[in-house]
Amino acid sequence: MKRSAFLLLLLLICPLTRAEKVATLSAPTGYVDDFASVLSSSARTDLEALCKEIHDKTKAQIFLVTIKTTEGEEASTFTNQLFAKWKIGEKKTDRGVLLLLSIDDHHRWIEVGYGLEGILNDAKVGDISRAMVPDLRAARYDEAAHTGILDIAQIIAQDSGVTLETSKDSTQSLEATTQPQPQDATDHKASPWLIALLILLFGGPVILFIILFVLARRRNAAFGSGLGGVNDSGSSFSSFGGSSSDSFTSSDSSSDSFSGGDGGSSGGGGAGGDW
Repeated sequence: MKRSAFLLLLLLICPLTRAEKVATLSAPTGYVDDFASVLSSSARTDLEALCKEIHDKTKAQIFLVTIKTTEGEEASTFTNQLFAKWKIGEKKTDRGVLLLLSIDDHHRWIEVGYGLEGILNDAKVGDISRAMVPDLRAARYDEAAHTGILDIAQIIAQDSGVTLETSKDSTQSLEATTQPQPQDATDHKASPWLIALLILLFGGPVILFIILFVLARRRNAAFGSGLGGVNDSGSSFSSFGGSSSDSFTSSDSSSDSFSGGDGGSSGGGGAGGDW
């Protein structure tokens, strides 16, 4: 009897702990909040920088959020309510956009603030949303998010008469990580017999030379260890530490400059669907 009651309690609790409701979602920590954990760290960094540049140059805010599921709620309703909760965009201009990706139930929606409906009408946003579908269906979430955010950012930048520098860097970074590297056409044409012959002719002397070279280096290293010869190791560690510190400082600066939504509201316009 006790076991049955325990199982019943688990069945009642599990759906509640899994549910992601607007009321329970935490405040945004940046322009990109990956609650579903589907974006790579490099993608989050690039998209965050792009959204920050848009905000700095045009006073418009673009937010991206990923969640596991809306638990049966319409994506449009969920996004509209989250937009209102986070108050995306500035209060007087309402220039805000929220892109939602609900991963498990395959929902997507782009909600647009009052101040941007003139340049991001439902038809335009629908085109942007549909352009993301191929990557979403292939679970390429970095690419899908990049497509959506970049398209929105470029429309806002063009309307404001500004040039986006971050978009160039993020596009090149994404292409470098997603496109296969070209292979040398001669890689598979070399004769195995020729390779074997070259190894026989030159492999022996080269290996002997390497062994003698390594032994000589070890001997010299052992001789010089008493003279404090650890600068190479120390320099390497110092360099790594400096890079890490710079990165941490930059991250802190980005975090400090993020103020969340600025009081904007949505006009209820937007587009989306399933994938």
